[in-house]
Amino acid sequence: MIRHLHPTDSPGLLQFGQSSGRGEICTLIGALHGGPSGFPTVKYASIALSPRAWQSCWVKAHRGRIDGVLRAGPRSGPQAWEVAELYLRNTKSELALDLLEQISVPAGGAGAHRIFIRIPTNSDLFVHARRAGYAPLYRESVFVAETGRTALTKLGIPDHPIRLRPRIEADDQALFKMHSGVTPIEVRMKSGQTLKDWSSSSESLSRKARDWVLDLPDGEIGALIRLNSIRSGHTFTLNWATHAGSELPGLLATALAESKDSQVSTVVPEYRPALSHLLVTLGFTEQAEYEIMVKPLAQQVTEAQKAFAAIS
Repeated sequence: MIRHLHPTDSPGLLQFGQSSGRGEICTLIGALHGGPSGFPTVKYASIALSPRAWQSCWVKAHRGRIDGVLRAGPRSGPQAWEVAELYLRNTKSELALDLLEQISVPAGGAGAHRIFIRIPTNSDLFVHARRAGYAPLYRESVFVAETGRTALTKLGIPDHPIRLRPRIEADDQALFKMHSGVTPIEVRMKSGQTLKDWSSSSESLSRKARDWVLDLPDGEIGALIRLNSIRSGHTFTLNWATHAGSELPGLLATALAESKDSQVSTVVPEYRPALSHLLVTLGFTEQAEYEIMVKPLAQQVTEAQKAFAAIS
């Protein structure tokens, strides 16, 4: 049986935590901070006591025993949901099938058009995710450097300064145009091809992350840098327009500028090899690889549309 997490599940969560392995799924933030970890019993016990929080959590239970825990909800908008965490008893990936299938019901009811998941490459979960209707979207790699200062030293001083400005809401259309120009059509067809789809499915580094854009002389936006710094390290993501490729070293220097002696991590999709190669030359190492998958959901028709047929 699959149901919401309940306040009475606290004892069962303790038992489940003792028999579950590492998580099967993570978000972008999780990937940048080491990937799936062990089951956080205290965290989920707290969630179980909060009505607003446990509504985003589902459990697979059998005769009072919890066999799986899944947490999911909207990414950046209602049209795109994401499975944020998935834990299974004894790490048996076959237990995930029902959870991954059933999450489509509340997601679709909330207006979502698709659900995303991020799983480690070569995970046993991949086969069961395919059976549940999830299709591969692309692979991404997590690159890590012990300190940003070392990478900056190898990069050197850019030929000319990069002038960036904070992102504003009015930039969305231009950023979507840039995204469409550099993202493979196969990825765009599965992840959504409208501004709303893109906006809803965008991933954030944190609520405190800062977004910076590069304006080009022709009035277009040439790049987007997203930055987040905490005590444990510095994370960033970088995307740029094809005709702004010459600015890549300067953009990367800007992304690393605040990291100083902190560890730095970033993710790079497989269709942006230029950034991967540059990071490796600067001393970054590929720490992990993930498979991004997506499941399309049937969209509800709110009212019948009248149609007229010619009478011959």
